[in-house]
Amino acid sequence: MDFVAQNAVSLYIDVYKVDQVIRNLITNAIKFTGSGGVVEVKISCQLQDASNANSIISKMGVDAVGVLRVEVTDNGAGIDPADHSKVFGEFSQFNRNELQGGGGSGLGLWISRRIIHMHKGHMGFVSAGRGL
Repeated sequence: MDFVAQNAVSLYIDVYKVDQVIRNLITNAIKFTGSGGVVEVKISCQLQDASNANSIISKMGVDAVGVLRVEVTDNGAGIDPADHSKVFGEFSQFNRNELQGGGGSGLGLWISRRIIHMHKGHMGFVSAGRGL
């Protein structure tokens, strides 16, 4: 595991909720990546001009805001392109028995996306996988 800290940045987030999202993404990647597979996590913060920020940020008198970016990549089975539109749906599960041993509720990504939207963020994914 490599960790590189360059500059300190203050983030105004619900730490517990964002932690829940990150843990969910990592857990999903591990669950759907076979033995010997690779899961990578990259967290970065990009500074952006605060002039377009929401009213709370603009009242704080800051010049720039940090945008947290979390990327979780794996070399697991992937998601069939036919299922891409359903990934963030409530109770969505794909190939439940083959890939995850029947576990999970299908709510993790749905909840995670709602948390990110409450933080005025965006959550997406890329998969070229076959979805077994």
